[in-house]
Formats: sequence, C-alpha cells, structure tokens
Amino acid sequence: MSTLPQFIMFDLDGTLVDTAAEIAEAVNLTLREDGLVTIPVAQVRDLIGKGTAWLFGNALQAATGDAGIRTSARYARLYPRFLQHYAEGTGHISIPYPGVKNALLGLHQSGYRLGVVTNKERSLTLRLLDCHGLSKAFEVLVAGGDTPQGKPSPLPLQLALRQAGVQAGDALFVGDSSNDVEASRHAGVAVWAFNHGYNHGKPIASSSPDAVLDNFAELMARLGVTQAQPATL
Repeated sequence: MSTLPQFIMFDLDGTLVDTAAEIAEAVNLTLREDGLVTIPVAQVRDLIGKGTAWLFGNALQAATGDAGIRTSARYARLYPRFLQHYAEGTGHISIPYPGVKNALLGLHQSGYRLGVVTNKERSLTLRLLDCHGLSKAFEVLVAGGDTPQGKPSPLPLQLALRQAGVQAGDALFVGDSSNDVEASRHAGVAVWAFNHGYNHGKPIASSSPDAVLDNFAELMARLGVTQAQPATL
C-alpha cells in the first residue's frame, strides 16, 4: 500500500471493542452451572481471536484438565449453553475502545469504505455491533463460518476484498493480533495493529505489523482524517 487505502478492514474483539470481561462472564457462568472452577478474565483474554468454539474448548480444558474435552459429550452439551449466555450478555460489559465511534465516523465522512473481518460467529458479531451502535459504519462483514478457515488464513480477507470489489494493494487491515498480521500478509494487504488488544498475551510489535498504533486518534492522523463532523453512525 504505497498510497492511502480505499478500503479499510477492521478486526472486532480487541480492536474495536474490548470484550474480554463479557466473554469471561459467559464462560464462567457456564462453568459454574456445571460445577466447575472458573478461570480468570486474563486467561480468557489470551484465548480470544480464533472464534468462540476454540475459545470455549480451551477454557473448558483449563477448567477440567482434560486435553480431550473438545470431543466429549460434555463439551457438546456445554458449548450451546455458553453461546446462549454470551448472546444474552452481549453489550452489558463490553465497551468500544476510546475514540472508536469518532474515528469510524470521521473515516466514513472522509470517503473511506469500511468493513469488519472477524472470527466471531456472524450472529454474535451482529449483536455486538448493534449493541454499541457500530453496524451502520460498515458496508462489508465477513464473520466466522463465512469461509472454510478463519484468520490466520487469508480467506476471510480475500472474501471481504471480493465483496468490496477492491484489490489487495488498495486495502488496509487494522487488527490487534498475530492472526491478523499473518492473514494480511498472506492476502497481500497492508496491516496496522493496536497495542491495546489481546494477541494471546504477547506484544503485538513481535508480530511485525506495518505499524503499531496506540489509539484511534493515531489511526485517524495516519490516514489524514481530522475530527469528525457532528453526526451519528
């Protein structure tokens, strides 16, 4: 990306919205109902990024000590319950990162086209975006299950590019994890990453994105966007 992008794709959890405590609440409610020990929010935070099935499987393994729990009847019984708890609790604790709404509005007003590419299941993604008033900012959404593999595969980004009708060299991905960086590299898309995200407990700089961002004000400045004009998404 030698010039400013036409199309900007965003990750969701850990990039636009801080969801760790909300996901941990649903995980631990499910564990308690089944008589299991709960796990710390920090541990759940490090599991975010590969979809809810992977996250809950690892959380259940941590709570039971059973490495084969993902293929068990117990997992099959508890996973739908976790999804129900998470859907019911979406928007109660999670919060957009500071400056998100202003940045999205400013980008939109400046003519940038925006999309979300996440490993989170579509129904949960839509619910989260709706709860925080972010849905209308995005013209493209690629969620978990829309492609045979999620990030770090490039397939979700490639699908988003096709839906937008944009070439990889005219796009930018903004995320927070090594999955985002790897997917972008394989898709031929420039990638910037926030250091406020999850990245499995590791500094995002170690994944070598094209830029590391401290906040959304820095994102706007790099893209030549000033303060958004009064409006709503």
